This record gives sequence, C-alpha cells and structure tokens, in this order.
Amino acid sequence: MKVNLKRAAIFGIIGEIAYFISMMLFLITHTNFALTLWESMTVIGAIVMLIAFLVIADEFKIKPLLRRLMTISLSGTVFLTSVAHFTSIGVIRKLESQGTTVPDYFKIGAFPSIEMTIDYVAWGFFMGAAFITLFLGIKDKAIRIFSVICGILCLCGFIGSFFSDSFWYIAPLGYGIGFLIMCIFILKRKEAK
Repeated sequence: MKVNLKRAAIFGIIGEIAYFISMMLFLITHTNFALTLWESMTVIGAIVMLIAFLVIADEFKIKPLLRRLMTISLSGTVFLTSVAHFTSIGVIRKLESQGTTVPDYFKIGAFPSIEMTIDYVAWGFFMGAAFITLFLGIKDKAIRIFSVICGILCLCGFIGSFFSDSFWYIAPLGYGIGFLIMCIFILKRKEAK
C-alpha cells in the first residue's frame, strides 16, 4: 500500500512539472506545437490528478460516500477539460488553419469564451469540489490543511472569474502549486517510504 502512495505522489509531481514545462514552452515560443503540447498536458494532468486522488483516498481510507463524490468531481474535471481542449485542438485550430475566422468567444485562451468557461468549471468548480471532499473525508491533519487550502483557492478562482479574468489565476495556485506541494509532502512522509 505504501508503494502505491509513493507512486501516486511521484506521478503527481511529474505531471505538475511536465504541465509547467509545457506551459512555459508555449509562453516562450508561441508555436502551435507548444500550444498542442500544453493543451494535451492539461488533459493528461487531469487524469494524473484523478489517479493520485483515488490512491490517496484508498490509502487514507476515505468513507465510500465521500470517495464517490470526490470521484464524480474529478471525473467532471477530466471530462470537461477534455472537451474544451480537444475541441480547441481538433476543431478550432483546424478551422483556423483552413482560413476560417473563428470568433474569440469559441477559442481557448480568449476571455470570455465558451471553451474557457468550460475549463474554468472543470478546474475551478469541480477540482475545488474534489479538494473539499478530500478535506471532509481524510483524517490526516496535514493533508486536510493542504486540501482545504487548494479547494478554497480553486473555488475562489472560479467565482472570481465571473468578475474578472485576472481573478481566475487564484485557482491554479490550488490545483497547480498547491497540489504539487501536497504531493511533495506526501512523498516525504514516513508512510510513503
């Protein structure tokens, strides 16, 4: 069991680092390849987080009802972010490459847009709900603190996005930086060794 917890933490760390590298690559190069990599890593990152959360829930024996709610929330994140990013990769950018003018309200990265709203619901609302559910179900004090902080940051970013796109950037502090720190903490614990 301890091996599973250690592996989940390692995969969480690798997933987060790969995501941040792909994001930085796009911000530096602004190429279609880098954007496709970044969008792909967003979807892969959601799947990695789903698996890591399930292992954490299993290892810390979260009650079945809370585990189901957490799984539903995480599945919402995976499904919605997949819809947004695969639509961007497979439809929007193909239309643009064929010379079709696509309005900004259909593009990922534009605000306000349908795809960004779907992604904000995925990573703000559903991921925030997953962290809060983890908080409610886990007895470990440190992970409870990490999960409630991450959940609040995700939900604040989601709610803040209704007022200004810049408020959205509170959410990545939760699901990005916070989750990375939580995985590092889990990896360094005695229980994971």
